[in-house]
Amino acid sequence: MNMLRRQAPLLWLLSIPLIGLLYSWQNHERTVEHVLATHLDRVTPFVPAFSVFYFFWYPFLLLVLALIFRNDRKAYYRALAAVCVGILLANAIFLAYPTHVPRPALGKGWNYFVPITYKLDEPYNGFPSIHVITSYVLLRASGILSRPVRIAAAVMAWLIILSTLFIKQHVLADVASGIAIGELVFRATGRFARVKPRRQSKDSKWNASN
Repeated sequence: MNMLRRQAPLLWLLSIPLIGLLYSWQNHERTVEHVLATHLDRVTPFVPAFSVFYFFWYPFLLLVLALIFRNDRKAYYRALAAVCVGILLANAIFLAYPTHVPRPALGKGWNYFVPITYKLDEPYNGFPSIHVITSYVLLRASGILSRPVRIAAAVMAWLIILSTLFIKQHVLADVASGIAIGELVFRATGRFARVKPRRQSKDSKWNASN
């Protein structure tokens, strides 16, 4: 029973899919949509194999947050708060500035998870990329983990970020804004997470000086 009680804070991970419902409600065509694709986006190669990393995004979030929880609960709450705030900010931007990402026509052959991704995730509301925001936040938050785990988390985070471009799910503007927002919410939650030092009473100061 005590073990279950100690693990109960992990239930807060359910807040991620719950907040994700906001994206589902906006994931449809709008009357006005902005296309942010540049020449660099158009010449970026389409690499279907990277959809494996894109698809691994959710397990990556849950696994890294669980590992952070095992190491430091305060860091866990900070990382989880940054992830949730980042998703909320992204959805607010989607509402005010809807976008559309041009997609390539899928040819015959093995396209890995691209067809599933395209079916589940419409090409709307890509600016900023939620995949990028959350992956970047966990890349930053994983700094408290052991060196091998930290390196593995960083590699996977960057592979997920790159996958958003290589499977043509996002454009460079989506990635740049995602990294910027990820850094912003990580720093902001860090400020709120700091514990203020307790003020010493006059008696304790007197005792310390003697």
